[in-house]
Amino acid sequence: MPSRTPHMTRRTTIAILLVAVVVLLGSAMAPVSLVYIEGPDGASLVCGRVSNSTTIALTFTHSMYGGDVTEFYLVADGDGLIRTMILTDNAAAAEYYAWDGVVREVDDRFEVIVPDQLFGPLAVRVDAIGNHRLGIDGKLFSLAEMVDGSARVWLRIVTRPLLTQVFGARC
Repeated sequence: MPSRTPHMTRRTTIAILLVAVVVLLGSAMAPVSLVYIEGPDGASLVCGRVSNSTTIALTFTHSMYGGDVTEFYLVADGDGLIRTMILTDNAAAAEYYAWDGVVREVDDRFEVIVPDQLFGPLAVRVDAIGNHRLGIDGKLFSLAEMVDGSARVWLRIVTRPLLTQVFGARC
């Protein structure tokens, strides 16, 4: 059996290192989904990694009937949001959303029975009166505290390479 020369060992090591670099770079470029709140000036207010099983909840005070309204979303393929449920604190607010009148009481709240609905980016008017909050798998962000006065923000799902998240880049 021929013995390995230092030259062959060096070539093998270089080949292994090159393969490792290619694999790591490929992994770093893998796409990840992020929930993104874009402020009125284009600044990133919230940016968090999400998956298809992440629960996103937008909660606000109903402008006419008071009490909280929470709209629940899941991440859809292709950077969309799927609204899966609406819960309200009071029946009047629930009836406001129930175009076909289907409302049921759930644990002292009211669920508006709606079919799942796909949305692209959502424009949300945020202010202190609405006291808008965004929940991502239970982690809560006060959107009202992130804007001055009343401002339109955009809630969207974006896809970025994993590498941008590894180095701490915002959305």
